[in-house]
Amino acid sequence: MLTGLLRKRALLLFIACSLGAVAMAQNRKVDLKENLPFDEVLTMAKEKNKYIFLDFGSITCKPCLYIKKEVLTLDSVADFINERFVSVDYNVGKEKERLSKLYQVKGEPVLLILDQNGVLMHRMAGKMEGNQIMARFKQGLDIKNNFVSLTNTYTAGNRKPEFIMQYLEALYAAAETETMNKVTLEYLQGPVERIKDPGIWSVFYKYNQDLASREVMYMFENKEEFYKLFGKDKVDAKINKLFSEKSIFYLYGHKPPIEDPKYTIILNALRKTDHPKASEWLCYLVPAQYKYKDWHKLGQEIDNIYSFNILKGKAGTSFKDMMLTQYSMYCDENTALKYPIRWANDLIATAATEAEKKKYEGIKANFMKREKEPNKEKLDWSKSD
Repeated sequence: MLTGLLRKRALLLFIACSLGAVAMAQNRKVDLKENLPFDEVLTMAKEKNKYIFLDFGSITCKPCLYIKKEVLTLDSVADFINERFVSVDYNVGKEKERLSKLYQVKGEPVLLILDQNGVLMHRMAGKMEGNQIMARFKQGLDIKNNFVSLTNTYTAGNRKPEFIMQYLEALYAAAETETMNKVTLEYLQGPVERIKDPGIWSVFYKYNQDLASREVMYMFENKEEFYKLFGKDKVDAKINKLFSEKSIFYLYGHKPPIEDPKYTIILNALRKTDHPKASEWLCYLVPAQYKYKDWHKLGQEIDNIYSFNILKGKAGTSFKDMMLTQYSMYCDENTALKYPIRWANDLIATAATEAEKKKYEGIKANFMKREKEPNKEKLDWSKSD
């Protein structure tokens, strides 16, 4: 009886130790240094005869944190990267700003593979899982198929369909949307009706993200026909994604939307459609035409949106909150600050917590102080990024 009990205890101890060992084995991670001077990184790479892996993100970016905590801590990923790379996370500071400009990093997260001399080899962007990041890192080390090599091949004139598909996927993984749109539209040349073909549709659906392109506008204007061909859910998913993203981009961007020819195409398309979400998107697009041009008129349009009760509940509160930010950051017409002051009063009255109330009271106080000051010289927003 005693012998059996001892054996049972020994077995339990063995299992506990085994589980502990497994847990330890699953606790390896990429040796990711932070915000080092880049000269040091180059020196380390040459001394260790390794490539360079740069991770551009921030401590508030959820996809960035996911990659660091859930992906770069996988044994297979950590072992692969640590063996081959000097790895640095740039999340804040002047060196991050300098390198972002040097390597044209926009958005986050963006992951770059460089050679020992700091020459770009491969670019990746967005949230990734373990299998995805492994495949992309391996592609990055393939000198015939990494991002830079594919770009050079395309520039040299290769337009073979199988190569274009490979290049488009690399652009998609790198979030190089502008270039991806250009390559896609070149591939889709010919009668616009071609996108009804299932093979052409699959390329258009994934890679064409240019809302103002003739293909997207054709699909939007003939959505009922495309519902029948490819399914309402799928077609609406693309329509909703493109219009939602672009509407927000125009209202919260850093350049006057009215100066972009595509803005007018999109605005006119929404004004004549019967799409059920058109009114919501117009709440962003109609005021956007006055941003940086006429802050009084923009404020009037925002007031109109609320007078017609188009944005309701949380959506309306969130929109008003974001407009306070826009006026706080960009408005250079102090006589137009009466609008955000009024919106701040609304948010103070409906604040769910005391902290929220104090936040909006502080914003209102700042607007009221600025309202009494002379207008600053108008900023040249055309030079903004």
